[in-house]
This record gives sequence, structure tokens and C-alpha cells, in this order.
Amino acid sequence: MIGKHRTVSAALLLVPFTLISSPAIGNSALDAGAQPRKNTVVFAVAGEADDYHMDAVVVVDGKQLRLPYTDEDKDKQKKFGDEYFAEGRTYHLTFGGGDAGSVKVKKWGEGCNSIHAEVSVSTSARLGGHVNALATNSDALAKRASARRAPTDVERAAVMVLVKSIYSQNHTPASLISSIKVTNLTATDLDGDGKFEFIGSFTSAAKNKFERDLFLIAKSQGTAMRADFVKFQPYQPPAEGFLSSIDFVDQLDLDGDGVGEVFAMHGGFDAYGYLIFKKAGGSWRQVFEGIGDAC
Repeated sequence: MIGKHRTVSAALLLVPFTLISSPAIGNSALDAGAQPRKNTVVFAVAGEADDYHMDAVVVVDGKQLRLPYTDEDKDKQKKFGDEYFAEGRTYHLTFGGGDAGSVKVKKWGEGCNSIHAEVSVSTSARLGGHVNALATNSDALAKRASARRAPTDVERAAVMVLVKSIYSQNHTPASLISSIKVTNLTATDLDGDGKFEFIGSFTSAAKNKFERDLFLIAKSQGTAMRADFVKFQPYQPPAEGFLSSIDFVDQLDLDGDGVGEVFAMHGGFDAYGYLIFKKAGGSWRQVFEGIGDAC
């Protein structure tokens, strides 16, 4: 299984989304797993050195985003695994929206309700922990230059001022503001303008374990930061302790509009899933969700 993240529920199926226009969510049960030849597939790559794993996240079918397969159709999972996770198959590794090396499949197998591949990675990007990457079979998607780095101390401090303000606006007790933890904070150029955006995940838990999670996309505004997208989640985790946090995976421009779509991993009850966010009309919105695995 790739990572140890969990998703909200096993009901996260397909959101076939037209990248250009319609934001409507359709019923995809009949379309899931339908893969015309030469479709672009995007994978998530995670793990540590000598122990990297890869999940199929999305098929880009023209202007539609589709699931590679469903968790219910084992025949299509096997067909996909035999083709795309065949031993020795290689893919472009992308990091920060551009080419950053390659991924080679070692083998694949079944998880609880999905399939996963073990891979070797050739890259100068420093992967590990919460720093993940994407991979694809598309030459076109890998053409942009990679633009992702750790934020500077000044940038991090400015982001934290904004984060504390968002927590305060969402009625977080003052006593908990100082205990906000940074899960991951990344600087990446989403629109190719040479100016870096900042994508981060943050958590704060009270003594009763009530959780307040934040997924944030921020932009520089002078010496300060302003929020471009905010997903704030206050909730009481189940007794088992599974969290519903959203963590950045990476970004990649799927539709060629010049702005990278943001890939994230969503935690939940003994499972994990993937989300894709797109900026259109000046606003970010979620356009895709799918299962990584669910036990």
C-alpha cells in the first residue's frame, strides 16, 4: 500500500470532470475503467529510498478525468496491473509540475481493495516522508521545468501568520493556536509566472482529541501572504484515531491551460484517497476524487 494515509470512506468513486467547462459531478459507474488506448495516466509516487510505491490516480481521457478502475471490478484491476504495472515498465517522474527523472516498475500486487506497484526511482528530487511526486506515461505533460522547493524561513514565517489568522477566524481557542503543527509546506510555481505559491497542511488537536485540519494554497502579497484556497476541517476523529487530513502530493498541468492542477491525498477511516483541485475563473475547486485503497 502506498503510504499510510486514509480516506473518508470507500464511497469515493469517480468524478468524471470536463477540464474546460462543466464543473458538474456525474454518475461514472458505467464509465469507470473504460480506457481507450493511449490515454494519459497519472500516478502518485511515495515512500523512502529503496521502498517506493506507486498508485494509479487518474486517467486523462481527452478533457475528462476518470478513474483507472473501480475498487469493485477486480478483472479491470488485473488488466490495468498487467499493462501499466508490468515489470520493467518506465514512466516520467514529475515534481513541481515538470520532468524530474523516471520511475521503473519492479512488481505489483493487491492491497485491500486496490492494486499498487513497487517501483525504483531515478531523480535528484528529495522524496520521502510527506514529500511525494507524480509519474505519467505522457511525454507532453513532462515537458515543463520542475518548480518546487522548500520555503525560506521568511516565507514560512509569513505563511504561519496567515495560518494562525485562519485558525482564529474558525473559532480555534487561543490556547491552541501555538500548538498548530505543520504537516508539510511546499513552495511551487503553479502558473509558470516565476512566482512561487505555497501549499501546506496543518493540524491542531485539543486535549479531547478534537481535530482542526487546514489545507492551504497561499500566494505572496508584498511581504505577507494571502489565502488563495482554504479547506478547514474541524471534527472529532473516531475512537480508532483515523484522521481526515488533506496532504499535498504534487502539481501537474493536465489540460495545458498553464496552471497546474493540485493533487492531494485525503485521509479517513482505515483508507486513503486522492483529490484533484483545479483553478478556473479565479477560484480553486475540487474536480476529482478517487480511492487509493480502503481496508
